[in-house]
Amino acid sequence: MRVDGLRRVPAAVAMLAAAALLAGCGGGDEESTDGGSGAAAESSRKGTSEGKTGGGPLDAAGLESAAVAEADLPDYTFTVFKQGTVLGTKGKPADPAACQPIEDIRLRSPEPAPAAAAARSVHPKTDIQETEIALYAYAKAADAEELLTRVREAAKGCTGYEDDMGLNPTVTALADPDPGPGDEAVAYQRELSGTAHWCQVVRSGPHVAVFSWKSPVANKKAGEAPDEVITAQLKKLTETAGTG
Repeated sequence: MRVDGLRRVPAAVAMLAAAALLAGCGGGDEESTDGGSGAAAESSRKGTSEGKTGGGPLDAAGLESAAVAEADLPDYTFTVFKQGTVLGTKGKPADPAACQPIEDIRLRSPEPAPAAAAARSVHPKTDIQETEIALYAYAKAADAEELLTRVREAAKGCTGYEDDMGLNPTVTALADPDPGPGDEAVAYQRELSGTAHWCQVVRSGPHVAVFSWKSPVANKKAGEAPDEVITAQLKKLTETAGTG
């Protein structure tokens, strides 16, 4: 799955992002590093004692250490993106406004805004099917709960909208998936030009993980969740944050 809604990327990943500028679940203004190596891998080795703000939600470095890396999924190739607060930027408001939370997730600019964020995409070394992951940390669990509520209501009440690029995806709410070690989860599908963009949003305490992938609508495996990736990421997030 291509990275969606990207505003600026370095040349090394420009071709990866180009097609996904048109649609998808996640996206934003980001900057990549070599897959899973460098600072991200070093953060991953530091364990669970660092990276919390006063023993509470993870800060930016802690959230990066909670993100899956090559050691967690050795059979996958990683593209790791810049950490920060909001990873994307908002464009033209969605029309109708009830669909804005769906567009915010696509652009990696959720409301409420998180205190810290991290993102990456992964795909099996034997396949090009990508899963995008965005992690958000909130100062209060109530803010993370509000995000899930906004997305759930938008998925149920929004059947289609005009996005910030003038495109008109349709939206279908899906049954809430099993949150695993998390607290709650929401799922929905965006469809545009024969391609289905699938999204799962999972909350664990004050942290939120967004998973997105895509497939042709006609594909017999359309919508099949990348369970190995989701399971590994939720396990690491909850263990690192101490919310599992």
